Amino acid sequence: MSLLVAWLLLTLPPPGPPTFEASTVAGLAAGRVQSLSAALAVTWADPATPAGELVALRRVGRATPPRPREPMLVLANGDAVAGVTLGGDANRLNFRPRVAGPTGTPWAVPLTAVAAAWLEAPDADTPAEPARYPWAGGKRDALLLRTGDTLRGGLDGLTPDAGVRFQAADRPAEVVPLSRVAAIAFDPTLARARKVKGVHARVTLADGSRLTLTQVAADADALTGVTPYGASVRLPWADVVALDALNGKATPLGDLTPKSAEVTPFTNLAWPWRVDRTVRGEPLRLRGEFGVGTYDRGLGLHSRTRLSYDLAGKYRRFEAQIGLDAVSGRRGAADVTLQLDGKPAGPESLRRLTAASGTVPVSLDTTGIKELTLFVDYGPGGDAQDDVNVADARLID
Repeated sequence: MSLLVAWLLLTLPPPGPPTFEASTVAGLAAGRVQSLSAALAVTWADPATPAGELVALRRVGRATPPRPREPMLVLANGDAVAGVTLGGDANRLNFRPRVAGPTGTPWAVPLTAVAAAWLEAPDADTPAEPARYPWAGGKRDALLLRTGDTLRGGLDGLTPDAGVRFQAADRPAEVVPLSRVAAIAFDPTLARARKVKGVHARVTLADGSRLTLTQVAADADALTGVTPYGASVRLPWADVVALDALNGKATPLGDLTPKSAEVTPFTNLAWPWRVDRTVRGEPLRLRGEFGVGTYDRGLGLHSRTRLSYDLAGKYRRFEAQIGLDAVSGRRGAADVTLQLDGKPAGPESLRRLTAASGTVPVSLDTTGIKELTLFVDYGPGGDAQDDVNVADARLID
């Protein structure tokens, strides 16, 4: 490093807190977070931006990353947290999350809250859901060894000195050192995802971790909260890429059952619509100004699909990010129409989506509206790669 570069690093001011775009009950806003209340009401460092009850935060200038592709813990509630499994006992697993740093206090996570533990990075094609791991044991525990071999049977707990007590179906009980283990998939019939009451948050971190937090609060420097199993967390805003308020004023569209759903295949191959996944079962991916973002909530559609939802006049706004999937829709061209009570939702309600059109943000006033319709039609190329994602699709009370 040159003396000039070293001098600049020492004399330049540290980067300021990041800016977030926010969806609040009052509308859309942007700024640097000054504070969050227990009810997730946000106030901003910029006094010209009004406070509002929070629906979601998205970091300006950063695409939402995919889930971690490194050692991590996958929890029964769907969270995935990058970090290191250290051992445990008959009831708990000791885990140090990456955000805690190498000397941070480990979390003691109940084994019943864990779906899988990766001790080395999973392959790139590993499904997000442990139930889809090809080596998982179904209604049994399973160990994927670093040699590629698999043991299926019963896990009796972990040991403080980094071992796994395991009884495989075809061999005596043994303690398998974690140094031999690539991953552990826990019996899903024993998993217990603890339900969280009241307003809480799901946070996406820069390393791809997804983490549910209760007792959320924040100042201008950091976000704090408690995991559903009691671990206290402090996250500098520099580590936060997104935050979604749960059990609040937003209803994910995927949580509603359509009043009608029509799928018309172009040939003999039908592509049924899916919730929180593309029609091909992959994560929802959209290309935006700052790269490809991965979204946890939304709908995956294919041409030709028409979905209609009964809103009963209960919601004030519909929001979404709509585009062709960044991977499986790169050569597609689909026409997307949004209708409110059977009428086009404004002059831009009809869009032809292509790779060049990127991601289209949508915010519709639905005050008093009884029906919302999403219609994905064939483009000039028929239905070839017409994989449309309606990401972050939500209705605001």
